[in-house]
Amino acid sequence: MKKRKRLLFPALLAMLAVLVSGCNMVRVNEEKDRKIVVAKVNGTEIQKGKLLDQYEQYTSYYGVSEKDEESIKSDILDDLVRQELVRQKAEASGHEINEEIRTQAEEEYEQSVKDYAKSLQERAGEDADKNTDYESQARTEMEESLKSMNMTRDQYIEFLAENLVVQNYVDELTADLAVEEKEISDYYDKELQFQKESPSLASYYSYVQIVTQPASRRVKHILTKLSDEDTAAIEALRKDGKDDEADKLREEKLKGIKAKAEEVLAKVKAGEDFETLLKEYGEDPGMESEENKDGYTMARDASMRKEFLEASFGLKEGETSDLVATDNGYHIIKVYEATEDVVAPLEDVKEDIRNVLINQKKNEKTNELIEQWLKEADIKKYEKRL
Repeated sequence: MKKRKRLLFPALLAMLAVLVSGCNMVRVNEEKDRKIVVAKVNGTEIQKGKLLDQYEQYTSYYGVSEKDEESIKSDILDDLVRQELVRQKAEASGHEINEEIRTQAEEEYEQSVKDYAKSLQERAGEDADKNTDYESQARTEMEESLKSMNMTRDQYIEFLAENLVVQNYVDELTADLAVEEKEISDYYDKELQFQKESPSLASYYSYVQIVTQPASRRVKHILTKLSDEDTAAIEALRKDGKDDEADKLREEKLKGIKAKAEEVLAKVKAGEDFETLLKEYGEDPGMESEENKDGYTMARDASMRKEFLEASFGLKEGETSDLVATDNGYHIIKVYEATEDVVAPLEDVKEDIRNVLINQKKNEKTNELIEQWLKEADIKKYEKRL
């Protein structure tokens, strides 16, 4: 299992994730066990209960196998040590909870209630009941989630307030950071290319949506097929990293079906009906299924042969390809519908990009400072007690 990404405030993130998902958790151990000291940071104790709560939150959201339990708990302990160290530094610099901070924490909590209520109503869709008080429902569910984590609403607001204090301190430490215009344009260009080429991945990993509507193609194709045995042999070579041998074998096998494929292509170019030719000559079983009766609708990173995708996206609506060779055989592709990438101009997303980049710089600088503080601090960890 990959190591968890190091987060400055994983407790807040994990807890918010639980609130949104509505996951239920159980009390993890008896009170005596929860009070066991698992670390000390400059003399301040970290108790096991805090670690166990975060571990339960993590496992409820991500799931953890038994063999990874020890390493995950160790990572959480490291994060708790880092959190406590930053809290101490913030306090020493005069950043403490006051009424203004508590009011801000209250407002954040109330906003999270409203946001969750909105998501409940959106989830209900057309079945949403006008008489249902979704805000009251959201408040109840969030308080139940807090109760399952052994927290009251007031305790959670105090938790939010503590994190706001730390965030204010971090903002002060990183106030000198800035983002240059070239950094923004470079980020835009890099993300634009990534989001065009890999729209499926971009929907998960991109922080700023630059391609607001990815290009797509709806196509049908007439396949002159290699035998299953030939395709399997070619794929086996590729799996072993022998692409040159695979290409050579494919070229050899394609010779045996090229005349037939060219005969069909000639009919297509002569203007004969593509649908009729597809029914008569097509050898792709997928084209015959009810699911694909209107063709394959694809983004640029669809799970299709690379050559097939490149040819499809190289065509405009209504156009037909020449012979396209893949490990399956020869394809003649017709595009029935084509949409191109809809791209947000740089000026429309500049501030969003700036925020992403400044936050990246803040994280980098803060982590560098924490690493230095860790070297200077008096830290004792009792991992055998986990």
